[in-house]
Amino acid sequence: MQSPHDLATRRSHAADAWDLTSGVVLVSSGVEVPIRGTDQAHEFHTHPEFAYLTGAHISGAVAAFDRHDGWTLFSPVAGLEDRVWIGAGVDAERLQAESGIAVRPAEELAEWLEKRRSEPVAILGNPDLARHPAAYSIANWHSLELDIDESLATRLSEQVSEKRRAKDLSEIALMRQAANASLAGHFYALRNARPGLTERALQVEIEAEFFRHGAERTAYGSIVGTGSNSAVLHFAPTNREMRLGEFVLMDAGAEFDGYASDVTRTFPAGPRYEGAQRDLYQLVLDVQETAIANARPGVEYRDLHLAASAQIAQGLIDLGLLRGKADALVERDAHALFFPHGLGHMLGLATHDAGGCLAGRTPSDRFGLKWLRADLPLQPGYVVTIEPGIYFIEALLEDPRRREDFADCVDWAKVDAMKEFGGIRIEDDVLITESGNEVLTGGLPKSIAEIEALRAEAF
Repeated sequence: MQSPHDLATRRSHAADAWDLTSGVVLVSSGVEVPIRGTDQAHEFHTHPEFAYLTGAHISGAVAAFDRHDGWTLFSPVAGLEDRVWIGAGVDAERLQAESGIAVRPAEELAEWLEKRRSEPVAILGNPDLARHPAAYSIANWHSLELDIDESLATRLSEQVSEKRRAKDLSEIALMRQAANASLAGHFYALRNARPGLTERALQVEIEAEFFRHGAERTAYGSIVGTGSNSAVLHFAPTNREMRLGEFVLMDAGAEFDGYASDVTRTFPAGPRYEGAQRDLYQLVLDVQETAIANARPGVEYRDLHLAASAQIAQGLIDLGLLRGKADALVERDAHALFFPHGLGHMLGLATHDAGGCLAGRTPSDRFGLKWLRADLPLQPGYVVTIEPGIYFIEALLEDPRRREDFADCVDWAKVDAMKEFGGIRIEDDVLITESGNEVLTGGLPKSIAEIEALRAEAF
């Protein structure tokens, strides 16, 4: 549970940043999306802006603000049919105590808006409030004669995203709980995965451990790839069995009270790292540990990414896969053949959390930078992932244009011989502190010796 004081502080800071002289702000939670032809709905996930400002995770709710009356939370009230099929619904008194906002029935939102006819309206949170007002107990927007100001909404949403970057104590506590649940799942995998186990079976076991240790859901679709599947960045687990001599890449995180964790480990299906596995794994680990050591207030995340890229390039030169000077290879984006994604991203109420790009900066379209999800100077309270990797991705390595562009700097004979190698990623969640950082997922081993000791338990 989050502190009502922290929630009130967030709302106060948001309102101060908005500095509205007129206008109404509506922050909608979102509503369940039914699956046509069934009596079911897609899994509901509260919009992060609503969760950030209220601490609540309920569908069909709206947090409303104007500069005269402050905040009001309009929450749905369960009708008879709802109480029969799904229960009593939201306890308004409890919601008011936990959020620190006056709570009123959702049916009263239209009346509240009626009194503010002359005001421009900014809709934040889930935009379905504008498209489907009836889902929030508003008959239609036309009858209210309100002006929905999309440009105002964009500005206010950007300001909320900026506020969301630095996590307060309540948020950090929840992220610790999410991280601890994630670690339980990853420990299970390291101790129990063995040849013959399918990717899907391993996914089921690690997610069960998340839930046993307090997780409320997974933070994203779990990634479990074995063999060449481990080179697919967002691989969905299949019934493929892991085999001796292969890598297992497991990228999976638990979520607690809306806050995500995001952890990746890559380990041998057998008891030990063998041959090139050992060399390339150690390279990725060295890159990650260097990046974490350099993550502190004032450091540009983009610079961390470029430094990691140069270190990967040098390592691949040393292993005979690339030719040339590391800095020159990074300028050409040759390293991105093997490390195509960014070093990491912001983490919080979403796996790829808001505010990752500083206002005024434009994402690059360069091959080696276009998937960089964080471009800003790090500050205390930020939580970022640091997740370098090296992959042998068929789609990139067999692309004729790239083979031509990098003909002079890639030993294609050696690379082609490793097309079935798969990929390696090592990822941790890092809290930036006043003096440096704290690795929230640091309790999960990642050195070769530590992982091999855990792998021995599976055999």
